[in-house]
Amino acid sequence: MKRQLCTIAMTAMTLVGAAAAGSDSLSRWVNPMIGTNGMGHTFPGACYPFGIVQLSPDTDTVPHNIDGRYQPEAYRYCAGYQYGDSTIVGFSHTHFSGTGHSDLGDVLLMPVTGELKLRPGTAADPDAGYRSRYSHESEVARPGYYEAFLED
Repeated sequence: MKRQLCTIAMTAMTLVGAAAAGSDSLSRWVNPMIGTNGMGHTFPGACYPFGIVQLSPDTDTVPHNIDGRYQPEAYRYCAGYQYGDSTIVGFSHTHFSGTGHSDLGDVLLMPVTGELKLRPGTAADPDAGYRSRYSHESEVARPGYYEAFLED
């Protein structure tokens, strides 16, 4: 009896799985931008559940302390990305999502062309460094995928 129930359960799970695979993916309802503005502390980049890398854009990098003094703006950027910003300073490989904890954000890479600039510049003056302007109109975020056209 126990073996028959197990067989029935396995058959039912296989049929349900096959039906789900043939239907529209539920991931189409996911919006990775939810929580990326204000104090939501989430990031839109591609990541795999429990993955070791969470590659995502950083719109600013504010140090936690300067000369031993706490920088309140650091908390705003603890996930690395703010939807309201119009520049990207780079793409880092580790992020915490939704924690409100400013850590990780290391291994920052930024694709560039032209003259080598070693400082990021500022949001007000991105041309002073390697920071690049971008637009949400050319930004694509969906589960497992992120794309942004860097204008500079």
